[in-house]
Amino acid sequence: MRRWIRERGHRLAHLFVEKAQSGTIAGDERPEPATALLWVEEKKVQGIVAPNLDRLARELVVQEAALAQCWKHGGRAFLADQGEILPDDEDPMRTAMRQMMGVFAQLDRGMTVAKLRRGRRIKGEKGQYAYGAPPYGWQAHKKS
Repeated sequence: MRRWIRERGHRLAHLFVEKAQSGTIAGDERPEPATALLWVEEKKVQGIVAPNLDRLARELVVQEAALAQCWKHGGRAFLADQGEILPDDEDPMRTAMRQMMGVFAQLDRGMTVAKLRRGRRIKGEKGQYAYGAPPYGWQAHKKS
């Protein structure tokens, strides 16, 4: 991110970082992107940069709401892997392609969550402890 910003002559005002966020947390419950958009609204920054579209949001509706909020307040949105995401205008194909990328990011998230749930269920059916570290006061023994 820093290299991308520097190479394009932008200035980093603040780096919003989410640490160890579960993939099951809804996009509208993520405080860092919300704060970044608030900075755009308050004119503290001129725009936002994300590494890629699915790091901005992994749910299509949240992605589109974030972009609309940014553009509504005169902000610009950039992806380090693609460049600027231009506001919706007279080009429905550009909008459709962006939204298709969002649909596949949402699908990927859903597939990952489903795979993890299935794995936990199968592990539990085998009598093994399936949810990370054992509860406080318990100790895992031979993976169970």
